[in-house]
Amino acid sequence: MEPVEKIAARADALNALGLDQNAGSDDIRDAWRHIAFHAHPDHKNGDCTNFSRAKEAYDFLRSEGLTTKGRVPGKPRRPKLRKRVVELETADIDACRVLLNTALAHSVDGADDAEAAQVVEADHVPEAVGFHGRHLTYFVSTPVCRGANRVALPTSFLASARRLETEVLSFQSNDAGAGEVVVPDAITERKFPGAKSVRIKFDADQQMRDDFWLAS
Repeated sequence: MEPVEKIAARADALNALGLDQNAGSDDIRDAWRHIAFHAHPDHKNGDCTNFSRAKEAYDFLRSEGLTTKGRVPGKPRRPKLRKRVVELETADIDACRVLLNTALAHSVDGADDAEAAQVVEADHVPEAVGFHGRHLTYFVSTPVCRGANRVALPTSFLASARRLETEVLSFQSNDAGAGEVVVPDAITERKFPGAKSVRIKFDADQQMRDDFWLAS
């Protein structure tokens, strides 16, 4: 049901209970109790027309969260945010790798093969991103390396840009393997337009992605 249709449906339901748009939760419950008693088929020789219409209206308003005690009149319940996970496009993953490779050419200049291999191993690219409102979670299949790490991330998912912007973030880790990095608020505000928080999960498999969106 579209938002405009929901507004019209709420107005019709309130009207069926004899109420206007300013009715609060107490008004709705009182109106339903009154109609349920006086329009019940037992009091109307089996005629359940008004009773059925009022019950349908009350059930709809209850599903919209308008019958809960303490609700402000005319204010529907805010819908619960749903989590979702989006697989990154190949082009976005490639853009992250290109950015890392460009920076890598400067990082390993003059380094021996072992040092260069270590730098490459400590570079990461996400395969998917999870959304929960304005909170972002990036899923990286590679594990964190001990010491310096870099991860290239598409950053403009929540912005109105036509193409995704990509940034490289660097961090130090005392351990190797699976882990989670929480991007500082200052960096989130500067580099991830529209995001309220950013997390990066490393050594993340499909099960971790499934657990993310299944958890509500």
